[in-house]
Amino acid sequence: MLWFALALSSALLSAAAAVMQKQTLYRLSALEFSFLVSIIILVLSSFVPLTADVTSLPASTMMIVIGKSIIGGIAFLLVMTALERNQISTALPLLGLTPAAAALLSLLAAGESLQPWEWAGIGMMTAGTYIVEKRPAQAFWAPFREAFASRSRLSIVGALVLFACSSVLDKTLVSGYRTPPLVVLFYQHIVYCGLFGVFLLARRASFPALARKGIGQLPLLAAVALVSLAYRFTQLEATKLAPVALVLAVKRTSILYASFYGGRIFSEERLTLKLLGGALIVGGGFVILRNVG
Repeated sequence: MLWFALALSSALLSAAAAVMQKQTLYRLSALEFSFLVSIIILVLSSFVPLTADVTSLPASTMMIVIGKSIIGGIAFLLVMTALERNQISTALPLLGLTPAAAALLSLLAAGESLQPWEWAGIGMMTAGTYIVEKRPAQAFWAPFREAFASRSRLSIVGALVLFACSSVLDKTLVSGYRTPPLVVLFYQHIVYCGLFGVFLLARRASFPALARKGIGQLPLLAAVALVSLAYRFTQLEATKLAPVALVLAVKRTSILYASFYGGRIFSEERLTLKLLGGALIVGGGFVILRNVG
């Protein structure tokens, strides 16, 4: 059960990172934060070339690393945008809907039939989404429209799809191609820095001004970077030992930890109901994935 311990550690670290990210996003935009924290993580990863061979990856493997890093980087930016625009106890539970989205996509795109327990899991996730979104005096169907159609939630929908793709490629790299997780993380954050830097250039951002803002938030940014590096490493190590779907199912329990502590720290509304909805979403993921691996 080493994989479970690693995945659970990743979940706890991810929850801590999410709470600190939300705190930082009161002072920096999602793109500014993503760029600065990626720079710090890359600096923290500078020991990797000294301890592992980072130059001998085959071209095909390197292409997968670059492709998955671009997908993961955009997904990360979308999550930070969601955290910036929404309460943490609203954004994070909705990010746990990946198993339901993947199952329905298989049904629609590939014609794969769904088993009764998969429909049960989708039902649990649907109920959880409704509870998370439903506000007093709202019309019955309004929560579903807000969950998937409102502008503030579009970043969550995009992140769901991209994170699913990125996680499958993680499994391919560390299990199929036997690529060391630290090497994957090293190149991943090089790509992240380049990707977010390009986005900032496109917005004509002032890098000297951004550096000054970053120095003012350096202790919190460094803490986020350290915890983020730790949860990504433990997740990659877990995917070496178990099916990626099971690892992600355990990792998604971070939703509950972060929603509870973040919701209390930031005094968010309807926290008890959101936790109930989040529990249904996480439980639905376990039900859908119960026969995986």
